[in-house]
Amino acid sequence: MPDVTDAPAAKAKAKPKPKVTPLRPLEDLARQLDEPPIAAAPGGDGGAPPPPPPEPDAMGPAEPGGRPSRDRPRGEIWRGCPVKPLGVNGATYYYLDIHGQLRAIAKHDAQSILMLFGHHIPKLCHHFPVWTKGDMDGPMMRKPDRFDQTSAAMVMIAACSEHSLFDPENAVRGVGAWTDDDGQLIYHMGDRLSIAGVDGEPTTHQGRIYPACPAIPHPAAPAKGTDPAAGVLDVLQTWTWRRPDIDPMILLGFVAAQAMGGALDWRPTGWVTGGPGTGKSALQRALLLLAGGEKGLIQSTDATARGIASLLGQSTLPVALDELEPGDKDSAKERDIIQTARVASSGGRWARGSSDQKGSTGQLRSTFLFSSILVPGVLKSQDLQRIVLLNLDPFPEGSTPPSMRAETWRKRGAELRHLLITRWPSWRARLDLWREAFGAHAIEGRNADNWATLMALAQMLRAEALPTAEELAGWTAKVARHIKADLGDLGSDADEVLVHLLTQTLDKHMRGEQWTVGQWVMVAAGSPAAPPGLLGDFAQGLEGQTARAKRANEVLARACIKVVSDGKRPPTLFVGNAPVQPLKELFRDSPWAGGAWKQSLERVKGATLPKTGRTLAGVATRGVEVPLASIPGLMMAEDAPGIARTQAAPAASPAPDGMEDFA
Repeated sequence: MPDVTDAPAAKAKAKPKPKVTPLRPLEDLARQLDEPPIAAAPGGDGGAPPPPPPEPDAMGPAEPGGRPSRDRPRGEIWRGCPVKPLGVNGATYYYLDIHGQLRAIAKHDAQSILMLFGHHIPKLCHHFPVWTKGDMDGPMMRKPDRFDQTSAAMVMIAACSEHSLFDPENAVRGVGAWTDDDGQLIYHMGDRLSIAGVDGEPTTHQGRIYPACPAIPHPAAPAKGTDPAAGVLDVLQTWTWRRPDIDPMILLGFVAAQAMGGALDWRPTGWVTGGPGTGKSALQRALLLLAGGEKGLIQSTDATARGIASLLGQSTLPVALDELEPGDKDSAKERDIIQTARVASSGGRWARGSSDQKGSTGQLRSTFLFSSILVPGVLKSQDLQRIVLLNLDPFPEGSTPPSMRAETWRKRGAELRHLLITRWPSWRARLDLWREAFGAHAIEGRNADNWATLMALAQMLRAEALPTAEELAGWTAKVARHIKADLGDLGSDADEVLVHLLTQTLDKHMRGEQWTVGQWVMVAAGSPAAPPGLLGDFAQGLEGQTARAKRANEVLARACIKVVSDGKRPPTLFVGNAPVQPLKELFRDSPWAGGAWKQSLERVKGATLPKTGRTLAGVATRGVEVPLASIPGLMMAEDAPGIARTQAAPAASPAPDGMEDFA
């Protein structure tokens, strides 16, 4: 390949041809290739000076005669090229451009290649020159500001292919906190990347891509002798919390969870609720300022699940949504947003279809915090287990929400992030200590995930040292009391399926009234809580109670339900598996439609699966037996003085029936 030669200067300063014996055409071509002409000196005879060559380190080693090196490392466009090939997926080729941005190229036309190289276009022109001949007998000269698009495309495609297949959905990590395979903290700030506390430019690490992105607020070291966590906690305590002894500390943990969300194994979901005038919007503003503003937190008062996923992209930025109030009966917006938060809590993946039938997927690792006057009733038990509720009461009369200077709170937020990054190496040890301490109070499962994570993060902000045994014992005892007090409001799918079933009405009118399944079960079980008006035309006394129980079981049998009592063991409620129409109607439009009721009923405490089935109303079916004692209140008299009775009142029990058919 001929050396770099400036066309106008070469023409003005060309050496006279020596008188030599004419060579054959092939020998003449070889001479031109081996002995390229020498460019004219700058300014000689009025010629324009040649352009400065690219920097040696960017060009790579040069071959004799000044030619660019042909020693292209595998997977690179040239040695030291600032544009990095990543791989190929279908007909799309992926690169990190000159700015470190992830770029997908479907067609290697000149404009696409130029956009990858940006302000390094001269290097592109140097390594892929376009050669031209000044005149018929003149030397080959480099065409200024031009590059050989075909040659460049061939090399770029080959370099991507050498990296093999590339999946951006699994390999690319956007801004926010992450961890690598060794548990080290990766904090991606868009224009900078911190790996285990070492700051540098966005790059690749352990096979994952951390591309350059618009910058998010950077962390900043606190001034010597200051304690930003104490200042934030003092202000958070000015709100009127329902649990003033723990809620400010828990919210401080949420501030840390929002900053470190992508690096956590579990991300609790927070929900601040309270009536008008309780300062929910002011609290949302405080969170926004601590995150550094809109670039550090996705905040909205009118969002959709798809919109949130689009804004998050491949980042782990936190999400704070205000006024997420219950919508209309047929509205799915709140349900979809809550489902998105549920996926994010465990770092799951979402998948959506698209018009091109390709679909799209992504991983959610963001911390969600909601606020509203009312918590939507669409929350399921799996949602409630992931949510920490923080209740606000109105500010005392005459007081106002705290005033927060924007620059002060942005600075405090940056300092908090710096503390979390520098103290991250102790994170796993802290979390284990808090989980063990909560385990001593029988706080396990999702409750332990939520509260241990929040308390460990809050304590990590407040102190560099690990928590002491006294600190762990004091805080966990205090928090455990509140958790256990709230557990009664947090049901499971087993509790929910029983409530749903027992509150459905059977299509059986008695004296112009409709009665619920639970009321029929009470009569069939001889419960003192049974309504006296149901089957009241039967005689009273022992014989009458037996007749009433048998009649109630006949009604229940049409829906494949029966109260089983043989006098030898506590009564149970049998619910069949057969999809008979009355039973299907009881669960229609519920999460247990289509036979799913069996799965949740099996999880009721004490539930059993009989080895033999039953024939009810002419239908043979297997099913689940649930002890009536596991259904709170079912066997308790309505006038009992606040003490739940778990045994049935004395009543004549139906005779053992085995496969008895209630016609």
